[in-house]
Amino acid sequence: MQIHTTRNLLLSLTLAAAPLLGACADAPEGTQEESPELAGIVMENDALSGQVTTASGIALKEGEIHQEQAKFIELNNQFMERTGRKLSGVRLTERQAAILKTMLDKEDDISLKGLLQQILDTKDQIEKLESEIAEVKSELPTPDIVARGDSHMGLATDYLVKTHGLPEDEAKALARRSLLTNNLAPGMEVWHFYADGVYGTTVTQGTARVSPFFLNVREKRKLRAERDEALALAASLEAEIVVLETTRDELRRDLKKVTRQRDDLQVERDDLWDEREDLVEDDESVFFYVDTGRRLREKDVLAPVGMRLKEWRKDLFTQSIDLRKQQSLRVYAEDFGVPRIRKAILLPKSRFTAGEDYKVEISDNKDSATIYLDNVSRFKNDAFVVVIR
Repeated sequence: MQIHTTRNLLLSLTLAAAPLLGACADAPEGTQEESPELAGIVMENDALSGQVTTASGIALKEGEIHQEQAKFIELNNQFMERTGRKLSGVRLTERQAAILKTMLDKEDDISLKGLLQQILDTKDQIEKLESEIAEVKSELPTPDIVARGDSHMGLATDYLVKTHGLPEDEAKALARRSLLTNNLAPGMEVWHFYADGVYGTTVTQGTARVSPFFLNVREKRKLRAERDEALALAASLEAEIVVLETTRDELRRDLKKVTRQRDDLQVERDDLWDEREDLVEDDESVFFYVDTGRRLREKDVLAPVGMRLKEWRKDLFTQSIDLRKQQSLRVYAEDFGVPRIRKAILLPKSRFTAGEDYKVEISDNKDSATIYLDNVSRFKNDAFVVVIR
């Protein structure tokens, strides 16, 4: 992670210096110090360099947040192994934090107490880093948030045209002199800085699932290797034609390879998005199993006597309700081979209380029952058994 953030900082400083070097290269030899216009560009470039460096500091903080989130996930796994309870996501809600603090105050087990303290400390560290990022962002111009289909060139050109009134051709020429990236992901933040004909830009991760470094590093390493190889081969004029033909063929192969890599990354991104949606749906759903009391006892799910579960079997819960879209469940007597439904009970009773968490309405002819899940938060990411009598 340290290598990642250091390289981001170096790239940002190089970006800020690039317009300055270009301006110096365009000036007549021996006039650099005498030109007041050039002096102005140098001063503004120093200011832009400072702004770009400040923006790049966001990437450092984002990297630290990823470290803390990875630590949180590991601590969460330990917590689940110790307590059987799961903390959702990589953040604690205020309710979860309050529960953990209460557990911390009451816990006598030193090892579990230390684990609880580490989880709460990690939560505080993540919130601190997020606060520091917000503070840095408040000192900078508002960035563009990358949407699907956006390009760095397009965003830079729009910024220079719409914000500073530059002609489109001039805006594109300035943008090309900056360090642009072809690899953007939705949610990334593109920062723009402009003064007196000098434009600088940098990209931070923002809310994207991957960092700019992750997307750029392999492409940049490949381009550097190709550049060095081309320069070495071009040193021999006799081999120039062979070199050009070889380079052409390599570029064609590389284009196919990059295209395949791009397609693979797009598939990977879509898969990760689908996994995220599945996880969100699980957190917002409740799983259930419905059957008659007699069958439940035959399946050894219900205790022989009384209305209590004998065994909690996860394989039972193959049906679910997305509580964002539905908060009721209707069951029919004929589906379970009984002439009528007199009563429906949710188990375990220790978690779900009739009249408070849910209510049951039996149809007039008793051929069906509707179960209304009133206390939705109680049922989220949980499961219950419906006993029909």
